[in-house]
Parts: sequence; C-alpha cells; structure tokens
Amino acid sequence: MVHPAHVVSFIWPLALVVAGCSAVALQGPATPTTLLTPISLIATLTPSPSFTPSASSTPLRSYTPTPPPSHTPTPPHTYTPTPPFCLEPGQVVAGRYPSRIAGPERSYRVYLPPCYGQDGHAYPTLYLFHGNIHDDSKWDELGLDEAANAAILAGDIPPLLIVMPDGGAIANNSSGGPSSFEDVVLTDLIPFIEATTCAWPAAAGRAIGGLSRGGYWALEIAFRNPTFFTSAGGHSAALLDTAAGPAINPQQTGLTNNLGRLRIYLDIGRDDYLIANVERLHEEMAAAGRPHTWVLNDGRHEDAYWSAHLFEYLAWYSEPWPRSRLLYPPCG
Repeated sequence: MVHPAHVVSFIWPLALVVAGCSAVALQGPATPTTLLTPISLIATLTPSPSFTPSASSTPLRSYTPTPPPSHTPTPPHTYTPTPPFCLEPGQVVAGRYPSRIAGPERSYRVYLPPCYGQDGHAYPTLYLFHGNIHDDSKWDELGLDEAANAAILAGDIPPLLIVMPDGGAIANNSSGGPSSFEDVVLTDLIPFIEATTCAWPAAAGRAIGGLSRGGYWALEIAFRNPTFFTSAGGHSAALLDTAAGPAINPQQTGLTNNLGRLRIYLDIGRDDYLIANVERLHEEMAAAGRPHTWVLNDGRHEDAYWSAHLFEYLAWYSEPWPRSRLLYPPCG
C-alpha cells in the first residue's frame, strides 16, 4: 500500500444523534419488491493489523478553525470489537430497487458485515459511487469487501453496510439537482435501503463517497445536502462537469454553501491527470477556513491507486461511529 506523502487535516467535531431501527437481515417496513442474489460469500480472512501511516507520511500543516458550540454530546465511543464468537465473514449481495426518476428498476450491491442482523441493532451505512466507465461491481472488484471484512474482524472499524449503486446513463448525463442522479440517490435509493435493511436511518449514520465521476457525485450531493450525511469523500474526484452551474458544481458549493459539521475528505495521486481542480478546491477551502481532510498520495488515476487506499478510506469514514454495537439504535 502506498502511504500518503503529504497530509493536511482539517478537523471538525461531530456529534452523533442516535435514532431507532430492529434487527432482521434484509427486512423492514417497505413494500417495494426487491430481488437479492448473493454474489459471493467471502472466505474467512485472518484479521489484519490496523493501518498505521508510515514515517514518510509527513503532515504539512494543521488547520483547526475554532468550532461553534457543540450539540448535546453523545455517549463516548467505547471500544468493543465484534464479539469473538462472530467470526463469519461478510458478504456482498446484489439487488434492484424501484426508481420513479430513472426506473422502473436500478441495480445495486450491498456489503453486509459479519453476523449481519444477529444482534438486533442498526448499522451505519456508507454509500459509494463508481466512475463513469464502471458499474456497481467496481468497488467489489477493487477488494472493498475483503478490506472491510479484515478491518471489522480485527476490531479496527465497526460493522457497517456499504451500498454500491449502479450510476448508469443518468450519472453520466446529468450534473445535479432535480431529476438527476442526485435525485435518484436521495429519493429512490436511500429510502429503499433504509426501509429494507438494518441501515441506521439518520444523518449521523450515513456517509457518502466515490471515485472519479463518483467522487464528483458524492461531493455534489453532500455539499447541497450537508445535513443529510455525516461524512463525504471525493477520491480522485473528476471535477470536470462544465454543465454544472454555481448552485450545483461542488467547486462552487464547497465554498458558498453552509456545510455545517459535514466531514470532508479529498485525496488524489500526484500524477493523476485530474489533480488540478481537486487541488484547487482544497486550496480554496483552506483559504476560506473550511475544515476538510486533504491527502496527496503518490499514484495515478487507476485501480491500483484506489485499491491501495481502501483501508484508509474505511478508517476515515468509520471514525465518528461507535465501536460498541450496544450504542446503535434497534433495527426496524
């Protein structure tokens, strides 16, 4: 794994608000029909050691703006890894969900963590988008499920759901706002997932991210809806959409919209051909005092880059979420 050569951290405190959910594997109050087909049961993995940045990862500077008064504090995050009796691996399941915007149905994959649904509690949920030449299999092919299994079973991150939807034509041919891929995600996908799985249905339990064109969408959606997610990540984000106006383009909304307590992560390889606009967004956000995490790695715009940083991504998204399953609301 290639470690970041330069890291600038912009840290914002986050208060988790616990909401209610009841545990059953892939069930909920929704009535939409869903077709779920197991793709693979991942072989049991020997827990890997947690990721530790190398000595070469040298922070340049730390910017920590003075935060406003915090909300009512949540219970402390007690370290309680997955119980030792839960050694079964997670699995990736394929399904379809109804869409009024780009339907009638659309495909997605979801990673279900080890011993999913057995403890009666809800799960934090990470929505990850692929690039414009990929489909819902991309993150699976990069090894995300194996990385999540290893990290969860080692107690490095809490059990979580990872939803990987297919973007299709609407993700490539729209820029944001009503009747775009943003609308599909907010009005079709997320409500369906929260109605049919043990996803934690609250902003504190949602994170969104993506690579390349998917990184554009993660930032576009989160910057326009910052109270709907706790974290947003753009991994080698393709900030190239010339059709996106100032109310949609994350290069503008990241500077003009009130992002509240949204955690933001930007990373890219120094030899990535898309680096100019991503680095510009980082610099302008830094100059405006907008908290975010900036990571400049070695590497290019390719699978090897994203695969090498899967553990870092999972660790960052999972940071606000409690390790103890007892601190999550019931599922249902």
